[in-house]
Amino acid sequence: MKRPTISDIAAECGVSLSTVSLVLNNNPRISEATREKVWKAVEKFSYYPNVQARGLAMCASQVLSVVVPNLRHVFSDIYFGEIISGIYDAATQANCKVILDIANEKFVERHEHMSLLKSRRVDGMLFIASSVEHEYLFDFEKTSYPFMLVNHYFPGHSLNYIVFDYNQSGRISAEHLLGLGHRSIGIITGLNTYTGRSLSESFRTTCIGAGLSEKDLPLTDCGPEWSEGAGEEAARRLVEANPSITALMCGNDRMAIGALRYLHTRGIRVPEQMSVIGMDDIPRATYTTPGLTTIHHSLYEIGRLACERLLSLFRGEIKTCSEVLPVNLVVRESTATPASR
Repeated sequence: MKRPTISDIAAECGVSLSTVSLVLNNNPRISEATREKVWKAVEKFSYYPNVQARGLAMCASQVLSVVVPNLRHVFSDIYFGEIISGIYDAATQANCKVILDIANEKFVERHEHMSLLKSRRVDGMLFIASSVEHEYLFDFEKTSYPFMLVNHYFPGHSLNYIVFDYNQSGRISAEHLLGLGHRSIGIITGLNTYTGRSLSESFRTTCIGAGLSEKDLPLTDCGPEWSEGAGEEAARRLVEANPSITALMCGNDRMAIGALRYLHTRGIRVPEQMSVIGMDDIPRATYTTPGLTTIHHSLYEIGRLACERLLSLFRGEIKTCSEVLPVNLVVRESTATPASR
Protein backbone atom coordinates (compact mmCIF):
# COMPACT_ATOMS: atom_id res chain seq x y z
CA MET A 1 0.00 0.00 0.00
CA LYS A 2 1.42 3.37 -1.06
CA ARG A 3 1.62 6.16 1.45
CA PRO A 4 -0.96 8.97 1.25
CA THR A 5 0.11 12.18 -0.48
CA ILE A 6 -0.71 15.83 -0.22
CA SER A 7 -2.95 15.32 -3.26
CA ASP A 8 -5.08 12.86 -1.26
CA ILE A 9 -5.47 15.43 1.50
CA ALA A 10 -6.48 18.14 -0.98
CA ALA A 11 -9.02 15.87 -2.68
CA GLU A 12 -10.54 14.83 0.65
CA CYS A 13 -10.99 18.46 1.71
CA GLY A 14 -11.97 19.87 -1.66
CA VAL A 15 -9.19 22.46 -1.57
CA SER A 16 -6.06 23.16 -3.62
CA LEU A 17 -2.61 21.69 -3.04
CA SER A 18 -1.33 25.14 -2.14
CA THR A 19 -4.02 25.51 0.53
CA VAL A 20 -2.99 22.21 2.12
CA SER A 21 0.65 23.28 1.99
CA LEU A 22 -0.19 26.59 3.70
CA VAL A 23 -2.07 24.77 6.46
CA LEU A 24 0.79 22.34 7.02
CA ASN A 25 3.16 25.29 7.28
CA ASN A 26 0.86 27.08 9.75
CA ASN A 27 0.28 30.05 7.46
CA PRO A 28 -2.09 32.54 9.16
CA ARG A 29 -3.86 33.39 5.88
CA ILE A 30 -5.99 30.22 6.08
CA SER A 31 -9.32 30.31 7.92
CA GLU A 32 -9.79 28.27 11.07
CA ALA A 33 -12.54 26.17 9.44
CA THR A 34 -10.32 25.20 6.52
CA ARG A 35 -7.39 24.58 8.83
CA GLU A 36 -9.48 22.21 10.98
CA LYS A 37 -10.77 20.37 7.90
CA VAL A 38 -7.23 19.81 6.58
CA TRP A 39 -5.84 18.59 9.90
CA LYS A 40 -8.75 16.14 10.25
CA ALA A 41 -7.91 14.74 6.82
CA VAL A 42 -4.23 14.51 7.79
CA GLU A 43 -5.23 12.46 10.81
CA LYS A 44 -7.66 10.31 8.82
CA PHE A 45 -5.03 9.41 6.22
CA SER A 46 -2.21 9.04 8.77
CA TYR A 47 -0.21 11.51 6.73
CA TYR A 48 2.80 11.22 9.02
CA PRO A 49 5.54 12.30 6.58
CA ASN A 50 4.09 15.80 6.37
CA VAL A 51 6.46 17.33 8.92
CA GLN A 52 9.51 15.99 7.12
CA ALA A 53 8.09 17.01 3.76
CA ARG A 54 7.66 20.58 5.02
CA GLY A 55 11.32 20.50 6.08
CA LEU A 56 12.39 19.50 2.59
CA ALA A 57 10.16 22.14 1.03
CA MET A 58 11.92 24.73 3.19
CA CYS A 59 15.35 23.33 2.16
CA ALA A 60 16.17 22.06 5.64
CA SER A 61 19.01 19.56 5.87
CA GLN A 62 17.79 15.95 5.62
CA VAL A 63 19.52 12.57 5.24
CA LEU A 64 19.22 10.00 2.47
CA SER A 65 20.59 6.45 2.62
CA VAL A 66 22.42 4.99 -0.39
CA VAL A 67 22.88 1.21 -0.22
CA VAL A 68 25.16 -0.85 -2.47
CA PRO A 69 25.64 -4.64 -2.76
CA ASN A 70 28.23 -6.50 -0.73
CA LEU A 71 30.95 -6.71 -3.38
CA ARG A 72 34.72 -6.49 -3.06
CA HIS A 73 36.05 -2.92 -3.28
CA VAL A 74 32.58 -1.74 -4.24
CA PHE A 75 33.32 1.94 -3.70
CA SER A 76 36.27 1.84 -6.11
CA ASP A 77 34.02 0.52 -8.88
CA ILE A 78 33.45 3.19 -11.56
CA TYR A 79 29.84 1.99 -12.02
CA PHE A 80 28.91 2.73 -8.42
CA GLY A 81 31.12 5.80 -8.27
CA GLU A 82 29.38 7.49 -11.21
CA ILE A 83 25.89 6.75 -9.86
CA ILE A 84 26.75 7.88 -6.32
CA SER A 85 28.23 11.09 -7.74
CA GLY A 86 24.94 11.85 -9.45
CA ILE A 87 23.00 11.10 -6.28
CA TYR A 88 25.32 13.22 -4.15
CA ASP A 89 25.11 16.26 -6.43
CA ALA A 90 21.31 16.12 -6.57
CA ALA A 91 21.08 15.63 -2.80
CA THR A 92 23.44 18.52 -2.13
CA GLN A 93 21.40 20.77 -4.38
CA ALA A 94 18.34 19.91 -2.25
CA ASN A 95 20.30 20.56 0.97
CA CYS A 96 20.24 16.88 1.87
CA LYS A 97 23.09 14.76 3.19
CA VAL A 98 23.94 11.24 2.05
CA ILE A 99 25.09 8.23 4.07
CA LEU A 100 26.48 5.08 2.46
CA ASP A 101 25.77 1.50 3.50
CA ILE A 102 26.79 -1.91 2.18
CA ALA A 103 24.13 -4.61 2.17
CA ASN A 104 26.33 -7.16 3.92
CA GLU A 105 25.13 -10.05 6.06
CA LYS A 106 24.79 -7.96 9.22
CA PHE A 107 22.89 -5.24 7.38
CA VAL A 108 20.32 -7.79 6.23
CA GLU A 109 20.14 -9.75 9.49
CA ARG A 110 19.48 -6.59 11.50
CA HIS A 111 16.85 -5.39 9.00
CA GLU A 112 18.77 -2.16 8.65
CA HIS A 113 16.96 -1.46 5.39
CA MET A 114 13.82 -0.96 7.48
CA SER A 115 15.18 0.28 10.80
CA LEU A 116 17.01 3.19 9.19
CA LEU A 117 13.68 4.54 8.00
CA LYS A 118 11.57 3.50 10.99
CA SER A 119 13.92 5.27 13.38
CA ARG A 120 13.92 8.38 11.15
CA ARG A 121 17.69 8.22 10.91
CA VAL A 122 17.15 8.66 7.18
CA ASP A 123 14.23 10.04 5.20
CA GLY A 124 14.56 7.88 2.11
CA MET A 125 16.63 5.05 0.65
CA LEU A 126 18.23 4.43 -2.73
CA PHE A 127 19.41 0.87 -3.43
CA ILE A 128 21.92 0.60 -6.28
CA ALA A 129 22.23 -2.57 -8.39
CA SER A 130 20.26 -5.02 -6.29
CA SER A 131 20.25 -8.67 -7.39
CA VAL A 132 17.52 -11.25 -7.88
CA GLU A 133 18.42 -12.65 -4.45
CA HIS A 134 17.58 -9.46 -2.56
CA GLU A 135 14.02 -10.51 -1.82
CA TYR A 136 14.13 -8.85 1.59
CA LEU A 137 13.55 -5.61 -0.30
CA PHE A 138 9.98 -6.79 -0.84
CA ASP A 139 9.43 -5.52 2.71
CA PHE A 140 9.04 -2.08 1.17
CA GLU A 141 5.88 -3.19 -0.63
CA LYS A 142 4.16 -3.33 2.76
CA THR A 143 5.24 0.15 3.84
CA SER A 144 4.95 3.76 2.73
CA TYR A 145 8.64 4.59 3.19
CA PRO A 146 10.32 6.44 0.29
CA PHE A 147 12.43 3.77 -1.41
CA MET A 148 13.92 3.56 -4.89
CA LEU A 149 15.76 0.85 -6.83
CA VAL A 150 18.51 2.35 -8.96
CA ASN A 151 19.10 0.53 -12.26
CA HIS A 152 17.25 -2.60 -11.28
CA TYR A 153 13.68 -3.77 -10.93
CA PHE A 154 11.73 -6.80 -9.73
CA PRO A 155 9.12 -7.99 -12.26
CA GLY A 156 5.73 -8.50 -10.66
CA HIS A 157 6.52 -6.38 -7.60
CA SER A 158 5.47 -2.81 -6.82
CA LEU A 159 8.84 -1.35 -5.89
CA ASN A 160 9.77 2.09 -7.21
CA TYR A 161 12.59 2.01 -9.72
CA ILE A 162 14.50 3.89 -12.39
CA VAL A 163 16.41 1.76 -14.89
CA PHE A 164 18.11 1.88 -18.27
CA ASP A 165 16.28 0.17 -21.11
CA TYR A 166 18.14 -3.13 -21.19
CA ASN A 167 15.75 -4.58 -23.75
CA GLN A 168 16.73 -1.76 -26.08
CA SER A 169 20.39 -2.23 -25.15
CA GLY A 170 20.25 -5.89 -26.13
CA ARG A 171 18.43 -5.19 -29.37
CA ILE A 172 20.74 -2.35 -30.45
CA SER A 173 23.92 -4.29 -29.70
CA ALA A 174 22.58 -7.34 -31.56
CA GLU A 175 21.56 -5.26 -34.58
CA HIS A 176 25.01 -3.67 -34.69
CA LEU A 177 26.87 -6.98 -34.71
CA LEU A 178 24.39 -8.61 -37.09
CA GLY A 179 24.68 -5.63 -39.42
CA LEU A 180 28.44 -6.14 -39.56
CA GLY A 181 27.87 -9.75 -40.60
CA HIS A 182 28.54 -11.69 -37.39
CA ARG A 183 26.73 -15.01 -37.18
CA SER A 184 28.38 -16.65 -34.17
CA ILE A 185 28.45 -14.44 -31.09
CA GLY A 186 29.48 -15.19 -27.52
CA ILE A 187 27.55 -13.54 -24.68
CA ILE A 188 29.21 -12.55 -21.41
CA THR A 189 26.92 -11.23 -18.70
CA GLY A 190 25.68 -11.78 -15.18
CA LEU A 191 22.35 -13.50 -14.66
CA ASN A 192 22.10 -12.46 -11.01
CA THR A 193 20.14 -9.34 -11.98
CA TYR A 194 16.90 -8.89 -13.91
CA THR A 195 18.62 -6.24 -16.00
CA GLY A 196 21.30 -8.75 -17.00
CA ARG A 197 18.62 -11.29 -17.86
CA SER A 198 16.66 -8.73 -19.89
CA LEU A 199 19.82 -7.78 -21.77
CA SER A 200 20.76 -11.35 -22.72
CA GLU A 201 17.18 -12.36 -23.59
CA SER A 202 16.69 -9.32 -25.82
CA PHE A 203 20.05 -9.88 -27.51
CA ARG A 204 19.33 -13.55 -28.17
CA THR A 205 15.76 -12.90 -29.33
CA THR A 206 16.97 -10.32 -31.85
CA CYS A 207 19.70 -12.63 -33.15
CA ILE A 208 17.37 -15.63 -33.44
CA GLY A 209 14.85 -13.44 -35.25
CA ALA A 210 17.62 -12.72 -37.78
CA GLY A 211 18.16 -16.44 -38.40
CA LEU A 212 20.77 -17.45 -35.83
CA SER A 213 20.26 -20.56 -33.72
CA GLU A 214 20.74 -21.08 -29.97
CA LYS A 215 24.03 -22.83 -30.75
CA ASP A 216 25.28 -19.71 -32.47
CA LEU A 217 24.85 -17.73 -29.22
CA PRO A 218 26.81 -19.41 -26.40
CA LEU A 219 26.46 -17.63 -23.06
CA THR A 220 28.73 -17.56 -20.02
CA ASP A 221 27.35 -16.33 -16.71
CA CYS A 222 30.12 -14.24 -15.14
CA GLY A 223 28.64 -14.48 -11.65
CA PRO A 224 27.99 -11.57 -9.28
CA GLU A 225 31.20 -9.58 -9.75
CA TRP A 226 30.74 -8.16 -13.28
CA SER A 227 34.47 -7.36 -13.17
CA GLU A 228 37.44 -7.28 -15.55
CA GLY A 229 38.64 -10.59 -14.11
CA ALA A 230 35.23 -12.17 -14.62
CA GLY A 231 35.16 -10.92 -18.21
CA GLU A 232 38.65 -12.24 -18.93
CA GLU A 233 37.80 -15.70 -17.58
CA ALA A 234 34.43 -15.78 -19.37
CA ALA A 235 36.08 -14.84 -22.66
CA ARG A 236 38.61 -17.63 -22.21
CA ARG A 237 35.89 -20.22 -21.63
CA LEU A 238 33.80 -19.01 -24.56
CA VAL A 239 36.61 -18.80 -27.10
CA GLU A 240 38.15 -22.16 -26.13
CA ALA A 241 34.78 -23.94 -26.23
CA ASN A 242 33.47 -22.13 -29.33
CA PRO A 243 36.31 -21.46 -31.79
CA SER A 244 33.86 -20.31 -34.48
CA ILE A 245 32.64 -17.19 -32.65
CA THR A 246 33.65 -13.89 -34.22
CA ALA A 247 32.23 -11.44 -31.65
CA LEU A 248 31.65 -11.03 -27.93
CA MET A 249 28.77 -9.08 -26.38
CA CYS A 250 29.57 -8.11 -22.80
CA GLY A 251 27.09 -7.04 -20.11
CA ASN A 252 29.25 -4.11 -19.04
CA ASP A 253 32.43 -2.33 -20.12
CA ARG A 254 34.52 -3.73 -17.29
CA MET A 255 33.91 -7.29 -18.49
CA ALA A 256 34.55 -6.17 -22.06
CA ILE A 257 37.91 -4.72 -20.97
CA GLY A 258 38.71 -8.07 -19.34
CA ALA A 259 37.76 -9.82 -22.59
CA LEU A 260 40.07 -7.49 -24.54
CA ARG A 261 42.88 -8.43 -22.18
CA TYR A 262 42.32 -12.15 -22.77
CA LEU A 263 42.21 -11.72 -26.55
CA HIS A 264 45.44 -9.73 -26.44
CA THR A 265 47.25 -12.44 -24.47
CA ARG A 266 46.05 -15.02 -27.01
CA GLY A 267 47.21 -12.95 -29.97
CA ILE A 268 43.65 -12.59 -31.28
CA ARG A 269 43.42 -9.22 -32.98
CA VAL A 270 40.49 -6.89 -32.24
CA PRO A 271 38.51 -6.16 -34.35
CA GLU A 272 40.18 -7.97 -37.26
CA GLN A 273 39.65 -11.43 -35.74
CA MET A 274 37.17 -10.75 -32.94
CA SER A 275 34.74 -7.90 -32.35
CA VAL A 276 33.90 -6.83 -28.79
CA ILE A 277 31.00 -4.67 -27.62
CA GLY A 278 30.41 -3.49 -24.07
CA MET A 279 27.71 -1.76 -22.06
CA ASP A 280 27.60 1.52 -20.03
CA ASP A 281 30.18 3.66 -21.87
CA ILE A 282 32.36 4.29 -18.83
CA PRO A 283 35.22 6.82 -19.32
CA ARG A 284 37.80 4.02 -19.78
CA ALA A 285 35.92 2.76 -22.85
CA THR A 286 37.32 5.69 -24.84
CA TYR A 287 40.91 4.89 -23.89
CA THR A 288 41.13 1.12 -24.45
CA THR A 289 43.16 -0.12 -27.40
CA PRO A 290 41.23 -0.34 -29.61
CA GLY A 291 38.49 2.03 -28.39
CA LEU A 292 35.51 0.06 -27.11
CA THR A 293 32.20 0.05 -28.96
CA THR A 294 29.50 0.16 -26.31
CA ILE A 295 25.93 1.11 -25.39
CA HIS A 296 25.82 4.47 -23.64
CA HIS A 297 24.18 4.42 -20.21
CA SER A 298 24.57 7.75 -18.41
CA LEU A 299 25.39 6.42 -14.94
CA TYR A 300 25.79 9.87 -13.42
CA GLU A 301 22.44 10.95 -14.85
CA ILE A 302 20.55 7.94 -13.51
CA GLY A 303 21.97 8.68 -10.07
CA ARG A 304 20.89 12.30 -10.27
CA LEU A 305 17.41 11.42 -11.51
CA ALA A 306 17.00 8.66 -8.91
CA CYS A 307 17.68 11.15 -6.12
CA GLU A 308 15.27 13.68 -7.60
CA ARG A 309 12.52 11.05 -7.94
CA LEU A 310 13.09 9.87 -4.35
CA LEU A 311 12.67 13.42 -3.08
CA SER A 312 9.49 13.75 -5.14
CA LEU A 313 8.16 10.57 -3.52
CA PHE A 314 9.08 11.93 -0.11
CA ARG A 315 7.33 15.24 -0.72
CA GLY A 316 4.21 13.52 -2.03
CA GLU A 317 4.63 15.05 -5.48
CA ILE A 318 4.44 11.59 -7.07
CA LYS A 319 3.01 8.32 -5.74
CA THR A 320 5.09 5.80 -7.70
CA CYS A 321 8.06 5.69 -10.05
CA SER A 322 8.76 3.11 -12.77
CA GLU A 323 10.96 5.04 -15.16
CA VAL A 324 12.92 3.53 -18.07
CA LEU A 325 15.73 5.61 -19.58
CA PRO A 326 16.68 5.45 -23.28
CA VAL A 327 20.11 4.30 -24.45
CA ASN A 328 22.22 4.71 -27.59
CA LEU A 329 25.02 2.96 -29.47
CA VAL A 330 28.55 4.43 -29.40
CA VAL A 331 30.66 2.93 -32.20
CA ARG A 332 34.43 2.89 -31.71
CA GLU A 333 37.17 0.65 -33.10
CA SER A 334 36.50 -2.69 -31.35
CA THR A 335 33.81 -3.88 -33.78
CA ALA A 336 34.14 -4.59 -37.50
CA THR A 337 33.15 -6.99 -40.25
CA PRO A 338 34.22 -10.54 -39.26
CA ALA A 339 37.20 -12.28 -40.82
CA SER A 340 38.43 -15.82 -40.19
CA ARG A 341 41.17 -16.18 -37.59
